[in-house]
Amino acid sequence: MSLKQRRFILCALVLAVGMLTANVPAAVSQDAAQSENMEILFSSQNPTMATNSDLAFWGDLAYAGNYGGFRIFDISDPSDPSLVSNMSCFGPQGDVSVWDTDGNGDADVLFSSVDSTLSGPECGATSVPSTTPTGWEGIRIFDISDPANPSQIGAVYQDCGSHTHTLYPDEERDRLLILNASYPLSSGPTCGQTTGPPAGRDPLHGVVQVIEVPMDDPAAAAELTELPINYPGDPDNKFIWGEHGLTGQEPAARACHDIAVHMGEMLVAAACAEQAQMWRLDPDTMLPDTADPLWVYDNPFDENGATGDPNDPHTAIDFWHSATFSWDGTIVNYSDESFAGFDPQAPQACPPISRKINTETGELIQLADTGRTYFLRARTGRFLSQFMIDRPDETAYCSTHQGNSVPMPGRKLLIQAWYEGGVNIIDFTAPKNPREIAYFDFAGAGTEGSDNWAHYWYEQDTTSGAPLITYGQDGHSGHGRGFEVFSSTAAMGRRIGLDHLNPQTQEVVMRP
Repeated sequence: MSLKQRRFILCALVLAVGMLTANVPAAVSQDAAQSENMEILFSSQNPTMATNSDLAFWGDLAYAGNYGGFRIFDISDPSDPSLVSNMSCFGPQGDVSVWDTDGNGDADVLFSSVDSTLSGPECGATSVPSTTPTGWEGIRIFDISDPANPSQIGAVYQDCGSHTHTLYPDEERDRLLILNASYPLSSGPTCGQTTGPPAGRDPLHGVVQVIEVPMDDPAAAAELTELPINYPGDPDNKFIWGEHGLTGQEPAARACHDIAVHMGEMLVAAACAEQAQMWRLDPDTMLPDTADPLWVYDNPFDENGATGDPNDPHTAIDFWHSATFSWDGTIVNYSDESFAGFDPQAPQACPPISRKINTETGELIQLADTGRTYFLRARTGRFLSQFMIDRPDETAYCSTHQGNSVPMPGRKLLIQAWYEGGVNIIDFTAPKNPREIAYFDFAGAGTEGSDNWAHYWYEQDTTSGAPLITYGQDGHSGHGRGFEVFSSTAAMGRRIGLDHLNPQTQEVVMRP
């Protein structure tokens, strides 16, 4: 989610000042790696070593966000991508999405999330104390019609910043809509309890903000509305950081971390910290009905405590972090980001073990197995199964993070990233019995090991029998292999190619 930004933000601030534009040679080594049915074809380290975040794709180009801006790669040859440009524009956390607004077939606009208080919206703005009344955070807008020379053309302020965002088209109204998700990690100009937000704003945040982008003038994007967020059935209707052993945060939040839209099924899956929620997409407004979830799901207590066994069915959720659908819309996958790697009193291990704390007394309530990825029925929320990587020689902290699914008739495959656990492919064709069919992991902790933020499938033209191609982002400030390409022989059947992909948005239903 990147609470890891707390650990690395000072380094990112220093490195962002001297943003470089030269490419780093793709010196890929398989040494010290453990893998099965998967190999790494390419990696390009971010030259500033700023934290690498999310990815988007259009045609032959991949857009790789980071805390210091974004890089654009030509991936027409996935085994040997070339750097097209390196846009310097400091603003953690750099979640990106792209679109073709002029209809010429190429992406011409890019949106980037900023969840750190800056002196202003423009590239070159510097970090300022989070409580600065005139501080800025939100979404920046870039013209990428010339991929070699991106330029900023606009920005939209967002209360509480923009941690992640989800972009989808509303073609009937000739516009794009952006669902902006964020929450108070620290008090900001219009966010948080410590200093108190301006009158009329909920200190817990309590909303998803919606930005409207005119297709004919993306620079004129503006906030359209705010949609309410609550946690139905939750006793205190908030997520309390201290209950999970974390200190130095705001006391609590009521908000969502990540949102996935399946337009073909008119469903919106929201990972909302305290709960997994499913919303209906209103066909008249194209906005999700956040006030009346189709269902909510949580798993707050580990019945048998921490065992460290990846196959232990008894687990608990630390933080509902991200969501993605199967392409036929029948299964939804939600991921739990474990806080074991951030809590100095919790064991640093794989699988991760987290602490649940009574915030009134400071007493330990339980140790729990966390960091899994979960499979549920999309229409009902019925729990089907969970999955955790099982590598006995992996000693580093590992937690599920960002991934997506593959449109593959007859099979359901999840492409997943794991903090300090590499990348993998999970077959959930039998959703009650998911199994790992391929993985790649530079074993070890710290700078030697994998540290993957994102891992996504994206292919335009696919040939049955060809290896499956996926893309990753590895590394936080101070280390990391950056943008990566992987090839897997575990799923070489027919896939349905796409000409663009914002991984949190699935625009069509793909039936077997």
